[in-house]
Amino acid sequence: MKEPSSIIIAGSTGLIGHHLLNEALKNEEIQHVYSLTRRPLDDICSKLTQVINPELTIDKEQVKDNVPKVGFITLGTTIKKAGSKAGLKAIDVSLVVDVAQSMHDIGVERIYVVSCVGASSSAFSHYLKCKGEMEEKVSAIGFKNVTFMQPGPLSGTRAKTRSDEALLQWFMKLFNPLMKGFLLNYKPIHGEIVAQSMLDLALRNSDSEGCYRYTSRDMFALINK
Repeated sequence: MKEPSSIIIAGSTGLIGHHLLNEALKNEEIQHVYSLTRRPLDDICSKLTQVINPELTIDKEQVKDNVPKVGFITLGTTIKKAGSKAGLKAIDVSLVVDVAQSMHDIGVERIYVVSCVGASSSAFSHYLKCKGEMEEKVSAIGFKNVTFMQPGPLSGTRAKTRSDEALLQWFMKLFNPLMKGFLLNYKPIHGEIVAQSMLDLALRNSDSEGCYRYTSRDMFALINK
């Protein structure tokens, strides 16, 4: 295992991204962390560099002293929050792909992106279709390694609670004891588990090449090893 000297995270203000940032800052195998955000973070750490840009773009000059080889993207929204199908696609597809391209341009070789279980460009659901299109476009950029995290319903405390997600989490608790095997992919998974899985994979699979996908079932297995 080769430890990444530095990493870059886009989306560290969200549920998964916030946990990912905290885990990365505590991890002794990671020497430096770049956080790409639209607004300043409260986190203060000697190994954290905040790159603040309204368009979430970054250039080589900003990371020239310690170029990150590993990137993480935890960006995403819902139709309700975005306001329309077009608004959702602008974030879940266009923005994510643009950020991935920007990371590739500065020297990132391996990238880990949060997607969703059931993502497919041919899906009937607009949300899942957007996730599928995003996966196809990010895969075509040219990274040495692309890994998509495909969690089911997310649980955990957000900066702003989504009422529909909260209702789903409550409902699913009733069925958790019955969710085994393939059904684990649809069991609510805490954002911290997704974050821990992403970081664990990044540290373990430094020499792997290709495109990989990890569902909730895979992530539960990872943290229980």
